[in-house]
Amino acid sequence: MIVPARRTRVRSTLALTVVAGLSAATLSVAPAVEPAAAEPVAEPAAAEPVSPLPGYELAWADEFDGTEPDGTGLATDDWYYRESEKAVCSNSPDNVTVADGLLHIALKREDRNGMEYTCGGVISKEWFGYGYYETRAQLWGDQGFHSAMWTTGLSDAMPDTPEYKGPNNRINEIDGFEIDSHAPDKVQHHSHWFVPAHIGNQGGVYTGPDSSDGYHTYGFEWLPNEIRWYVDGVLARVQPYSGPHGLQSIWLTTLGYTAPVDETNLPGVTTWDYFRYYAPADDGNGTTPGSVVVDNGEAGYAESGGWENTGEAFGFQDRETRRSTGADSTATWTPALDDAGEYEVYVWNPSFLATGHTAARYTVMHAGGSTDVVVDQKTAGQRWVSLGSYDLTPGAGHGVRLAGDPSGAGTLRADAARFTPAIVVDDAGSGYSEAGTWAGSSAVTGWGGSGTRYASGSSSTARWTPDLPSGGAYDVYAWTPADALNTDGARFTVAHAGGSTVVPSDGVEDRWTHLGRYSFEAGAGYVELGKDFGVTGFMRADAVKFVPAPTGPDAAPPQAPTGVHGTVDATPATGDAVLTWQWRPSGQTDVAGYHVYLDGQRVSWQPVVRPSFRMREMRAGQRHQITVTAVDSAGRESAPSRPAPVRVPVDTQAPAAPTGLTGEAANGRAILYWSQNTEVDLLGYNVYADGALVNPKGPVGHIADPGFTRLGFPVEELANGEAVRLEIRAVDLSGHESPPAAVSVTPLPMSLVGVTDPQYSEQGTWTGSSVPGWLRSSTRTSNVTTATATWRPDLPAAGGYDVYAWVPNHANSTTAARYTVTHAGGQDTVDVDQTTGGNQWILLGRYDFAAGTDGDVTVSNAAGGGMYLRTSAVKFVPAG
Repeated sequence: MIVPARRTRVRSTLALTVVAGLSAATLSVAPAVEPAAAEPVAEPAAAEPVSPLPGYELAWADEFDGTEPDGTGLATDDWYYRESEKAVCSNSPDNVTVADGLLHIALKREDRNGMEYTCGGVISKEWFGYGYYETRAQLWGDQGFHSAMWTTGLSDAMPDTPEYKGPNNRINEIDGFEIDSHAPDKVQHHSHWFVPAHIGNQGGVYTGPDSSDGYHTYGFEWLPNEIRWYVDGVLARVQPYSGPHGLQSIWLTTLGYTAPVDETNLPGVTTWDYFRYYAPADDGNGTTPGSVVVDNGEAGYAESGGWENTGEAFGFQDRETRRSTGADSTATWTPALDDAGEYEVYVWNPSFLATGHTAARYTVMHAGGSTDVVVDQKTAGQRWVSLGSYDLTPGAGHGVRLAGDPSGAGTLRADAARFTPAIVVDDAGSGYSEAGTWAGSSAVTGWGGSGTRYASGSSSTARWTPDLPSGGAYDVYAWTPADALNTDGARFTVAHAGGSTVVPSDGVEDRWTHLGRYSFEAGAGYVELGKDFGVTGFMRADAVKFVPAPTGPDAAPPQAPTGVHGTVDATPATGDAVLTWQWRPSGQTDVAGYHVYLDGQRVSWQPVVRPSFRMREMRAGQRHQITVTAVDSAGRESAPSRPAPVRVPVDTQAPAAPTGLTGEAANGRAILYWSQNTEVDLLGYNVYADGALVNPKGPVGHIADPGFTRLGFPVEELANGEAVRLEIRAVDLSGHESPPAAVSVTPLPMSLVGVTDPQYSEQGTWTGSSVPGWLRSSTRTSNVTTATATWRPDLPAAGGYDVYAWVPNHANSTTAARYTVTHAGGQDTVDVDQTTGGNQWILLGRYDFAAGTDGDVTVSNAAGGGMYLRTSAVKFVPAG
């Protein structure tokens, strides 16, 4: 059954629902010892779609109950089939079926599209963001297959999706689980992101239950600053760096992956009980009606020093964020406020990169003077960061100024600031009172990094009494500091104009918890924290805020926006085309923002505040329809606007010729290296040898893989001693070829030994490494000081040889890899720093060798200290 509630809608900060989910205390941390395998389950038990984590509500689900009366049929309005070839199998829609309340993905031994096996998977048409993702599945246990629940954007594995497949879609990837069938209890948890370049395999492997012995539950929570993975309700891994945000599809897939495949029990099947996505009931990223948002490039924003557009990090409304490395650069946001009063001040942190400034100093100018708040932009996540609550006055120059604090370093990034009317009562301020026995804690911090208060007695209470300037509706939030000793049995009592309401507190998250929307009289009302007799554990008190809610009826969704139209600004030289949505802003007071759609697919992350939106890197020559919806404070979305047609101009300009082309002679082949083209519509490259196309199956390389050109492309089956003219031409998405870059190479006979060849040997402890070697070949690594590796060629003739080592680089590598060359005249050593200057052939010298296998090259770690020694290939080239 498809659960349609809220589907792709993102909750605003004024969500009304308090989710009655299971307490996170029911989720335990992974034990140090390997857990016992779960009992086999013949049929999946029915499960109510209630959030396993507090603070979330079900937003989208498929229980795989089928679309036909007999319970069969995949809901193709909601899922794409995975297609194309991967690893050792061909993905086929024929292998995907729904029956008996389960999604079935078949695994077959059959030849198709050049593969020996068929497999399959499904990809959601809906896009999701921060939240909790969960599936329940029984996987395959014989060697050869790879199953996963993971997220990513559109790709060419979805051939029936719209033609637009630019980098805006493939932002990041979170692997909720990956399991290879030959190791059914090894649950791999990883994440990748692709902007501005691919960074992958953050995470690791968790030893859990046997995934093939019955149904097990796999989930992950995606937060702005971290990812949390769960297996059967156990918190298995926390990754503190989640990468950039970007709307993502969910993929449920099983591939033929690892040869040799065990065919004993084929055809096989993996079965999936459900997929559920729980959105944050209040993630703090929406914009409260009545807030004033100042984005970069708008009135109220100013800069000094050297700034530029990033095109890399993701802002609150779009990708138009700013960056600077200047020591004296500043950015300032000055809001146009309607009324004087207390405002909570936020800044959007646009940085997810390791280059982010570690001490971005935000100075809030307010009625009481100025206050500095220092934020580490590397770790704050993609979200609004609260700088505190202040009294601001219209026309007084109050606002926020950003500069890089000398105590930190990195690239300063600026995006938007938000000023939300709010009355905050903190535990250290007026309006806060206590009864019973309380103590202060500086170790457990609360809102704004301040200390918190705690008590254990059931007779103890804490009360927050605001001085509300006017009567009306307010949204009430309590900051709930997390601590392992907190009770999950505390309760907040909200005293309001209509009486009092008790709201349970889970007490396990550092966040603003929405207690609800209530009516208050001016100067009246309070919130009190307490617990019942016999409830154990600490109550933790910090801050409560009261945010004025919009007035007027809210029983119906807002009206659809009007005046929607689109324009396209193309830059042929770069291959870029920018689509801009524009519309008339709504006059309704309850509208929190707008969502924008491209061909019916939502492409805005959070509701957009300003009446325009940009999307870069549109594909040339395509026609689209754009629509806009309005979103109110309760998260309700209007009907779409009238569709507006837009046409991206046809591309008439070819890419520039590649630069930096060099050729390397090899035995019966040539290796080419060049610099990556910068056009955003780059498809790849065509390679020609004496005018003949080398890659008839299509261009090689990709815009998202700049390392391809640096690590070499081999041109095979060439004659030694005969010069060949080699050309590289860039190809764009419209099929245009650039002028050529050309080089002449004469292949030469030589002896080359890689780490998978029998002439390579190791002494000591070594492991495989993901650091690429020559021609992207695998490399080996060891941090054992006494480990060595040896390349021993079988040279065809005696004489002089130039000896080269391909040196892979990594920051944790040894700074002194000692290469010892044993030759006819004795031994020579050469020390090479493997942290820099490598990823290329390094000449060790010219030496005389006897014919045969008497000579060799051995590498050891002369630096010691546990740094990693790495190996790739060594070649022996006849001198002259």
